Amino acid sequence: MRPWDYPWLVLLIFLALPTLVFFRPVFFYILDDWTALIRMAELPFGQYLVTPDGEQWFPFFQVLFFGLVRFAGERYAWLVLINCLGTGVNAFLVYSFFRRQWPSGLAFTLSLLYAVAAVHHAIAWNAFYVGYLLSLGLFLGALLLTDRYARAPSPGKLWGIGLCAFLSILSHNYPLVGLLALPLYVFVVAPPPISGRAFWNLAGVIILVYALFAAGYLWFAGLPAAASHNVRIFAGIPGPAYALHLLCGAVVSPFLYLFWGHYHFPLPAYIAGITLLLATLAVIWHWGTGPDKRLALWALMVNLLPFFRISLTRYQRSVAQAFVARYGVFTLIGALLLLGIAWRVLAARVALKPWGKALAGVLLGVMVCGQLLSLPRWNAEFVEMSRLSRKCYVELNRESGAAPVLTAEEFRKFCPGAYPMISPEQAQAVRRFLNRLPGHS
Repeated sequence: MRPWDYPWLVLLIFLALPTLVFFRPVFFYILDDWTALIRMAELPFGQYLVTPDGEQWFPFFQVLFFGLVRFAGERYAWLVLINCLGTGVNAFLVYSFFRRQWPSGLAFTLSLLYAVAAVHHAIAWNAFYVGYLLSLGLFLGALLLTDRYARAPSPGKLWGIGLCAFLSILSHNYPLVGLLALPLYVFVVAPPPISGRAFWNLAGVIILVYALFAAGYLWFAGLPAAASHNVRIFAGIPGPAYALHLLCGAVVSPFLYLFWGHYHFPLPAYIAGITLLLATLAVIWHWGTGPDKRLALWALMVNLLPFFRISLTRYQRSVAQAFVARYGVFTLIGALLLLGIAWRVLAARVALKPWGKALAGVLLGVMVCGQLLSLPRWNAEFVEMSRLSRKCYVELNRESGAAPVLTAEEFRKFCPGAYPMISPEQAQAVRRFLNRLPGHS
């Protein structure tokens, strides 16, 4: 037996690798962390729990993040470690799903690439984005249950899917439209003999999940929250800019992330990523069997569906928003699915002679090198943001009457225009909250 045939050993490997690659003890609360910290320190818990964050409404995440911050306090390294371990768990769930499609060796190789992909730094180094990890993990749990349900329907699996799906969108709203991929998996990918009744039962559970979420969203957030990042969201039919954002975010960017770790891609990453995308689709289209093409179609839908909503609220800002790294944690899975399908198609057609295996090894090596080479720049960026954040936090918490020793440039970097300007009173409230001192709200 080979190592990848032992799930418990694969789990240990996937827990260890992201921790070794991404764990840093030097980071501190930055950017979106402070939006949440100020709310935690100033709002009663019940109000904090249901208050939307822009157009997002995710109370299950709010509960989790509140508990994690209370546990970690000013020891931010604990939150980075939790994000690294969460990345490993999700990589294992990806492996578990891939293993249901292909031999364990291929599933392990592709999942290993996912586990060490530099795109994970965007979440591992920013504690607030643990909501993405939680949402993705629950979605993958629902997907694994859906695969089992398609083979042997049962009420227990059905309601397990519903619970995972509901908690997934209450952890982050990214996969909101993407939940449709669950019944579509049964409809498009799963082989017979699932009955029409079993399919409609699953579709009914997803509809129920949507109804419950819509009721909560309208009650606690409302339509003004939905339009908060795009005032013209309900004004008319989106045009070409929306389609471009959708295509770049769902299809192009994940293949670029196979070769680089952040959305400031160098030209070789564009060339390699787009070439691999076109070659992968061409191989599947020309030589793939019916099941291959159905799985590829579903992989594209998994990436496209969430962006029908995301692009609607982001496309007027900039097409660069489509390439944001944290989305890649989701869309990279669809890209790896397509890559795995193409590999299997080629293996069946040419029996993968030695030169073919050598070429695949070179391609894999280039991908891994690209991930590793892209990390130092972004490590330096996060270290600098953390340094300024910690300095601002300390200076704003100095004794009353002592003027903060902060330059205007430092304050601007710590509190950029997209985030709330923090006052000394707010910084002090956050300090009391993080240290469990009396006097916080």
